[in-house]
Amino acid sequence: MGAATLAEADGAGALAASSDDAARYDSRRLDVLVRFSAALRLQMTLVAFVIAALAWIGGAQPRLVLVWLLLVLAVREARAAAIKRLGQQHARPIAPRMRQVAWMTLALGLAQGSSALLMLQLEIGFAALLTMVLLSLSAGAVSTTYTVPAAFVAYVGGIALPAATMWLLRADSLSISIAALVLLFMAVQIRFARQNMQLFDESYRMRLENMTLLQQLTEERRQLARARDAAVQANRSKSGFLAAASHDLRQPLQSLSLNSSALSRRALDAESRAIAGEIGAGIEALRQMLDALLDVSKLDAGVVTPLLRPIPLDRLLQALCGRFRPAAEARGLLLSADCPEGLVVSSDVGMLQRLLSNLIDNAIKFTAQGGVRLSVQAQPTHLLLTVQDSGIGIAEADQQRVFEDLVQLGNPQRDRSCGHGLGLGIVRRLAQLLGIEYSIESRLGEGTRFHLRLPRGDAAPAPSADALRAAGPSLARRRVLVLDDDPAVRSAYAHALQGLGCEVCCSASLAEALAALPQHEPEIALVDYRLAEAQDGFEAITRLRAERPGLAAVIVSADSSAALREQAARVGVPMLRKPASEAMLAAAIDDGLRDRHDGDTAA
Repeated sequence: MGAATLAEADGAGALAASSDDAARYDSRRLDVLVRFSAALRLQMTLVAFVIAALAWIGGAQPRLVLVWLLLVLAVREARAAAIKRLGQQHARPIAPRMRQVAWMTLALGLAQGSSALLMLQLEIGFAALLTMVLLSLSAGAVSTTYTVPAAFVAYVGGIALPAATMWLLRADSLSISIAALVLLFMAVQIRFARQNMQLFDESYRMRLENMTLLQQLTEERRQLARARDAAVQANRSKSGFLAAASHDLRQPLQSLSLNSSALSRRALDAESRAIAGEIGAGIEALRQMLDALLDVSKLDAGVVTPLLRPIPLDRLLQALCGRFRPAAEARGLLLSADCPEGLVVSSDVGMLQRLLSNLIDNAIKFTAQGGVRLSVQAQPTHLLLTVQDSGIGIAEADQQRVFEDLVQLGNPQRDRSCGHGLGLGIVRRLAQLLGIEYSIESRLGEGTRFHLRLPRGDAAPAPSADALRAAGPSLARRRVLVLDDDPAVRSAYAHALQGLGCEVCCSASLAEALAALPQHEPEIALVDYRLAEAQDGFEAITRLRAERPGLAAVIVSADSSAALREQAARVGVPMLRKPASEAMLAAAIDDGLRDRHDGDTAA
């Protein structure tokens, strides 16, 4: 029996699906019937013995009772064995197997219903008891054969119709009433079986839908996994591109910056000096823009990892004020810092310096008069740092927008001297990365206050970073070896270092640098991280120190990742990030010389 036959038999909607789906549906129905029939095999046998006992006690001929019992048991066993085989014949079409089940169930119903013939020999009381047992037997079939409605109707009809007929043959009003009740009970059972079939149909549909949904979810998970893997690979490619771009873009900028500084020291006429100043300003603007763009890209790519360490906050703020004070004074502003001595924060010194630099730079650019003040309040679990200005202020509705990229509320004409709208976006990203909570207070025309909750550190380290230096060191007559494979950058280093009073020896390869060691006897080596040769800058420093023990060194790179900084710390060399100004170059060399001297003294 197919899905269409099912709809005709019980009124429950058949599955509107392909023939394969209908076949699977019918196979499921058959499996349920086979399982229930096998489970009730013993109970059905006991009921047959109960019917035989009632007929025997009620006065039926023992021989007829025995013949009936043997017939029922034989049909029962034959049906059970046949149904089991049909359930296992998965290669056969389902429709003929369903028909065979219906015919065999009809045979069992007629065999059990034939006990009604014994009612002709029974008193009315025993006949009524026998009828009740038969109807109970047919009622039990609702739970065992309802999944094959044709088989259920055949079974119930095979039992109820002979019983009703025997009562009608008695021809009295009571017997006719009992016959009507038997037929009514059969109709109720058929209706109840149809309702069960509807529930089965709905549950099967839900099961199919759940399986389909599970398959869809599984496929979506696979797609998400593929998309995640593609995103990870794209992120790695992006990281590699950023590293290469940082190096390739900063190399010429490094040369321009140092050569511009060297040019500004030359004896020039007024017009040439003005041109040199404009060149220097343009290079600095380009450096700031490149730094901002690359920083945003790296932070969004998730390739930047903070290297936390204790930082003396008062010295960091004083160093930042020293760096930005010329810009503030050029606008007629007062820049000051109020921080008690001995306060220590736990953070990444480079990232924290960049975050605060962006806030200070932003405050100076948008303040016409008054000043910018940095203040610190010590709290039990953190330090509250406030960057306050007396500038144009920010409307309350715009106070969160300023942390979005390319938003410049106070720069309607898009004046690039006021920046590119990336500074506070970098502040937002760095604060999230460093675990710093930030907030803003501002009113139009009354200035702005940025509040930062900085995590406290345990102890202050010895000063060694250029970020904490306010004044430039003296490098007169210091012997410096420069190792860089870019001739323009080597020339720029030579001009800048000679202008600082250093004796400079430039090498394009490690072999040249090793050959120059005996003659030049450098005190410090300025080594680029990316060299054309197979080895990187750290390997080059190791080779140079093997030939000249005690040689100080500085590693130069456009990459400022935590991994590279950790490697520099293990080797024991300061890092200089490209593009570096002349002051930053001098500070890094002084750090390298002092750190090496301190190490020799300790030894």
